[in-house]
Amino acid sequence: MEAIKLKDLLYDLINLILAIGLFIICLPVFLLAGILVKIDSRGPLFYAQERYAKNKKVFNIYKFRTMKQGAEKDNCPIWGDEDDSRSSAIGKFLRVSHIDELPQLLNVLKWEMSLVGPRPERPYFAEKFKCSIPDYESRYKVKPGITGWSQINGWRGNSSLKKRTELDIYYINNRSLLFDLKILLMTLFAKPIVSAIKKDSDRKEDYCLTFSQLGIKAFRKKKLFKTPIMNA
Repeated sequence: MEAIKLKDLLYDLINLILAIGLFIICLPVFLLAGILVKIDSRGPLFYAQERYAKNKKVFNIYKFRTMKQGAEKDNCPIWGDEDDSRSSAIGKFLRVSHIDELPQLLNVLKWEMSLVGPRPERPYFAEKFKCSIPDYESRYKVKPGITGWSQINGWRGNSSLKKRTELDIYYINNRSLLFDLKILLMTLFAKPIVSAIKKDSDRKEDYCLTFSQLGIKAFRKKKLFKTPIMNA
């Protein structure tokens, strides 16, 4: 038990150092994005949204605000994508480029997230997923990350939840500092998002657990997103 605590502390310290370095490097982009958001539309600079962290602890994840105020005025969670009609003009660019995710470095500095790990999910959706996906809650053994093993392999966005969970669990079972470094480097060359619908009958079972089957209008059919990493 003490060894595990020491290992987690080491991970936290390394994440803290790397996050500070990345924050300094990205500061010009951070400032420019902030100015564009404020010019583009009225409202706060950042958007905070509840997510599940390690051990299902609820925290607020930070993003640059990309949508108009009142996007969820009815308090009904809606799954967003890069072409979301609720996005502002600048917001669409920030979402596609994933610059809107940069404020999550603040979550890392607050020790709520890691640079690498399973992507954090909203409690509303996570409670639905756990009923349909075996071992889904195993993801809460570690801190959520800005990037991760499933994300760099194309399993993110509107892809198979079952496959994403399998890769998240693989990461957790094989977690190491070298593996994290590999993922961080591979983030720059992440694979395109795997389409949620495939013609390959051998993969039919793998794609049965997508957002739409869980009662969520999460994607437009016949669309293959080809974007980089860091998408929730």
